[in-house]
Amino acid sequence: MTGLPTRYPDLPLAEGARERAVAAALTREEPYPLGEGVHAHVERHAAARPDRTAIEDGERSLSYGELADRTRRIAARLAAAGVTGGQIVAVGGRRGADVVCAFLALEVLGAVYLPVDASWPAARVEALLRDSGAVLLLTVGGPADSGELVKGAQAAGVRTTSPAPADTHRTGPTPPPTDTHRTRPSPPPPDEVRYVLYTSGSTGRPKAAVVEHQGMLNHLWAKVDDLRLTADDRLAQTAPLSFDISVWQMLAPLLVGGRVQIFGDDQAQDGAALLEAVRRGGTTVLEAVPTLIRFLLDAQQSAGTRPGALRWMIATGEELPPALARRWHEALPGIALLNAYGPTECSDDVTHAVLGPPGPGVRHLPIGTPIGNAALYVLRAENGRWHACEHGETGELFVGGLVVGRGYLGDPERTALAFFADPFTDGGGRLYRTGDAVRVRPDGQVEYLGRVDRQVKLGGVRMELAEIEAELGAHPAVAACAVTVRADGDEGALVARESAHAPAAGHQRLVAYVTTPGQEVAEEALRAHLAERLPAPMVPHTFVVLPGLPLTRNGKTDYRALPAPPRRRRPDTRPFSAPRTEGEAAIAALVAELLGCGPVGRDDSFLALGGDSLQAMRLVARLRETGATVSLREVLRDGSPAALAALGARVPPAGDGTAVAHTGDAPRTRPLTPQQAGVYFHWRLDPHSPYYSYQGSLELTGPLDVPRLAAAWRLLLAENPLLLARFAEPDETQGDEVVHHFPHWDVPLPERPREITADAYRKLAAEEAARPFDLLSEPALRAGLFQLPDGQHRLLVTMHELLLDGWGATVLFQRLAELYERRPAAPDPERATRYDRYLDHLDRVLAAEETAEAGRYWRRQLAGDLPVLQIAQKPRPAAPTYRGAITEAVLDETLTRRLHETALSASATPFVPLLAAYALTLGYYGDADEVVVGAPMAGRERPETAEVPAFMLAMLPLRLRIDPAATLAEFTALVRDTVYDAYAAADHPFVWTLRQLPAAARSSAATPVFQTMLNMLPYPARATTAAGVGFRFVELDTGYTKYDCALYVQPHGPDRLLLQYAYQQELLDEPVARNVLESTVIALEALTDPRRAAHTAIRSLDLLPGGGPS
Repeated sequence: MTGLPTRYPDLPLAEGARERAVAAALTREEPYPLGEGVHAHVERHAAARPDRTAIEDGERSLSYGELADRTRRIAARLAAAGVTGGQIVAVGGRRGADVVCAFLALEVLGAVYLPVDASWPAARVEALLRDSGAVLLLTVGGPADSGELVKGAQAAGVRTTSPAPADTHRTGPTPPPTDTHRTRPSPPPPDEVRYVLYTSGSTGRPKAAVVEHQGMLNHLWAKVDDLRLTADDRLAQTAPLSFDISVWQMLAPLLVGGRVQIFGDDQAQDGAALLEAVRRGGTTVLEAVPTLIRFLLDAQQSAGTRPGALRWMIATGEELPPALARRWHEALPGIALLNAYGPTECSDDVTHAVLGPPGPGVRHLPIGTPIGNAALYVLRAENGRWHACEHGETGELFVGGLVVGRGYLGDPERTALAFFADPFTDGGGRLYRTGDAVRVRPDGQVEYLGRVDRQVKLGGVRMELAEIEAELGAHPAVAACAVTVRADGDEGALVARESAHAPAAGHQRLVAYVTTPGQEVAEEALRAHLAERLPAPMVPHTFVVLPGLPLTRNGKTDYRALPAPPRRRRPDTRPFSAPRTEGEAAIAALVAELLGCGPVGRDDSFLALGGDSLQAMRLVARLRETGATVSLREVLRDGSPAALAALGARVPPAGDGTAVAHTGDAPRTRPLTPQQAGVYFHWRLDPHSPYYSYQGSLELTGPLDVPRLAAAWRLLLAENPLLLARFAEPDETQGDEVVHHFPHWDVPLPERPREITADAYRKLAAEEAARPFDLLSEPALRAGLFQLPDGQHRLLVTMHELLLDGWGATVLFQRLAELYERRPAAPDPERATRYDRYLDHLDRVLAAEETAEAGRYWRRQLAGDLPVLQIAQKPRPAAPTYRGAITEAVLDETLTRRLHETALSASATPFVPLLAAYALTLGYYGDADEVVVGAPMAGRERPETAEVPAFMLAMLPLRLRIDPAATLAEFTALVRDTVYDAYAAADHPFVWTLRQLPAAARSSAATPVFQTMLNMLPYPARATTAAGVGFRFVELDTGYTKYDCALYVQPHGPDRLLLQYAYQQELLDEPVARNVLESTVIALEALTDPRRAAHTAIRSLDLLPGGGPS
């Protein structure tokens, strides 16, 4: 066989690394019987028990006698066709009994098995046959499965044949092929090439992994050994032929006289069908990717049946989530769960982990310890040389032992990048670099932490994104492209509030970004182009057209800067109508830009396209720059390009010409913003209270480079001098305002992380949150770096609320990830002056006449006696501690969908029905006909504010009158109008409004004006990985709440919402707080039922949960 390397490069090791790597290696030696091939064991079982069933293939089955006979017949047919030892023979079709026979026949002949899937397009079949040098294509199955295969073979100039029909039974025994048929001696040599499997390639060309006979057989016996397989076992073959696990699934039972059960795609890809097939067939061993395991458990829960004979469930192909393992053990106790890991290049699995139920704090499950005769090494690269990692340290996994294959067929360059001469043994073996980041846990098990390159696995199929890009880039309309993986819910923020509910896992999908300058190309045309050239799992789910791909400073595609795909498409129920005028076209393009969606028609509603109130305010701000008198209400009521153009709106040119020059390196002094001044005023009233502390934990998952993170942190602070501000009062500055000098302090990260347990970390975080800031004499920011026992890191950040809000945290920690990824030499001077430019912009806004008019609106709106929230059970303490607690609920998919539908039909955003439900609940429990609810507004509607890490949150007091005679729909409309009027007046700072109210409204023991709020957390979408490290900033519950109670709402996966009700424990007990939250959901269910909403009066709405205290 040609095209294989004869020697392998040396691995450059640091001094002393060999000895340390050997000492830390994980190895396991086993005396497996590797001298005979699988066919020899089949012949032995056929002689001993010829009638014993070997293969079940739908309605067809083969006994061991029939399997041996058919193997000999196919071997004779192949030998007659000229096949000899060392030649590659492609076997094309779908999994079935004849594929097993064909594999064994090739083993008899000493030839090489190359699987070709019947679902592949002819172009891919042709490419693989040409690249591999296959001499023959053996098609199995019917004509329906062979059309594309034969077409591809003809294009490649490769002969085709098929086995003799299965029903032409012999009249006598068929002798094995003789030397006249060019067979080779048995048993097979250990280093004989047994099969070639194509995996996705990082250069855009698939890689042909070459596996030896001894490596394959060793893996089969390792499965027999670790799973304790016997002649009584029935193992399901569910994997496609191109998937490496298909090999062991169809061969391992044959070593011990067991049974192979071949499941069709209709069973292997459907949870309910798979469960029934396993139950009915008495399957004892099943292997599946975690996604399918989840579907199987769903089916089991629905049917209530148990696969009684099943002994083993094997998870493979992608990372197994701890929650899914936990669910497996809860649903099917007694059925063992095995986590298997291994690259195709190493003869399939190289580790096994038998899993018990994982604990609640587990983030990653182990992939286990080595199988027999595999050796595992964890190394890290530093200055061009490899160093050994101690147990617990994160590094890259290398595999040694006889499991390692020969390299990539006909590809010496890529072979030399991944395969090395084994420096840790003296036997001339090979070492394979996996590209996977791992660590060895204290119990000796390996933990997988992610890929170090762009190779991914989706649905158990391993693929290189570059290969998809190469095919997509070949389309004549595509000038440039990028392909990445996103999960449903990636639109969610880098920042999330801490929750007791585990994050909802999003479905992963491929997203392709293309630029098509001067051409229009339909998404379906791109999809069809790829479907002709790639397997179905490698065809992207979504295509996004961009004017240009974002680039890094060195000119490479900046994958981190690719935008999230549109969360919604334009409604299919409405035909597309193209803009008719330049004005309509410009507005349509602006709407598409703001919403990140596809083409926008002239009649497309802003809300129907998925717009929210923040995006609507941004649109209004852009349109008003031209002098157009467009209101927020008009955008949300219709907001189509045609309607807005008719109002005289037009798109302004880029830039407003009002920028003021600043330099980022000189300290400066500026007055506080009104928002900051309001927070400062309340802090001054009680400087020892910690309830204005903002705290979060930056969860860093993967192989973290601590010095690199510290350098990125220094650059981050240099670009955001506000974070290092010192505050000063009028007597110090000879002025009449509180000011902040920035930059002033220094807040470096420690050089080494502090090792800590998860419980101790959480306790320390609570202690930090309880420690108040002295704004006049110390930094308003504290940071510490910690390492947990699992090797993962946490950056604990505690700051005063004056510095940053949740949106600002998203911007800030996204930038930290970028700095960690790109490692610039100096801070970006433009970013270092963004805060200054924001302050200049704010001065202009506050001086405008529109802001003065907004102030007059608030005085009218808040005139008279303001209601005080009356749901507290206990007397309000004179000196409150603000100690808080949280209770939670999740809105299911149905109620979340109804919420969006109700909002859309009311020309509103989902915030409006939620606020209506919450207000009704507050009125119900407080026996009140009027409530005031605070609504935080991001303050990010203008381009000048979107990317500035600062505190810009504006509080809007929404005063709502509850008429008992009004219907629920009428109340929703009233809430909508109140919200939109408040949004229009949002430029007037709340602290200014507060100063203009009578003293009585500001002197209550309760917080002034409103004692509760509703916050829908409008954080922007962000990517969250950098240099192989995941970044996720979780807002921690500090244990304090400044309001009597507050309702927080945030996405929980792609189609649910999480509700968190925070309350002061001095005022409410947990059962009552739980009732308030449940009543809010009850109110929301009524409001989102169109019939009930239209006919139910508020006075007849019963919101009390059943069985709870009033």
